[in-house]
Amino acid sequence: MAYFCTVQDVADFLQIEIVDADQVAGCQRAIEEATEVIRNYCHQQIDLVEDDAYTFDVPAARYNLLLPELPVVSVASVVEDGETLTVDDDYKLANYGQLVRIGQCWEEGIQIVTVTYTHGYDAYDALPDDIVGVATRAASRAFQAGLRAADSDGVPGVAAKALGDYSVSFGAEGGGSAGEGVMGASAARMLLLSEKDILDRYRVVGP
Repeated sequence: MAYFCTVQDVADFLQIEIVDADQVAGCQRAIEEATEVIRNYCHQQIDLVEDDAYTFDVPAARYNLLLPELPVVSVASVVEDGETLTVDDDYKLANYGQLVRIGQCWEEGIQIVTVTYTHGYDAYDALPDDIVGVATRAASRAFQAGLRAADSDGVPGVAAKALGDYSVSFGAEGGGSAGEGVMGASAARMLLLSEKDILDRYRVVGP
């Protein structure tokens, strides 16, 4: 399983060095969280999966089936009601993951068409820059959340500390637009609304 940014991406974005073993581990954990949040929001794996089998229900007559994971790299096989179909003669792969039946509709039924196909981006360098950018910013916020939480011993809302005669002041945790939730003791957000707007071009909703 690939991740959508690297520790070096986060370090470059924050303009810091991340070399301490604990910080590297915390940053990697933040990257994993950001990657999964993006996958969940987009309803897509995004990185490469080879020979993935997906079985369709076809409740009504239709000429095209939409493969659920994009981008589609290749289709290895299509089996309809137990019969293996032939590319170009029986079906074609069209744009945006559409599998088009030639000369007739797909057979109707439950779990009746099984497609084995390869999908996703085959390397970190092949990931779209905007996905890497969103992942980097989200992971940076999560990483900073961990640093701030550690600095305040996990106490939320610490705004300032002092040593002489020991003093701690607290502030409200907030920021961001309406509808954006907060994460942890530092008010860090996993995905901002503006980042969701960027990811919407990769998002697939519904069958």
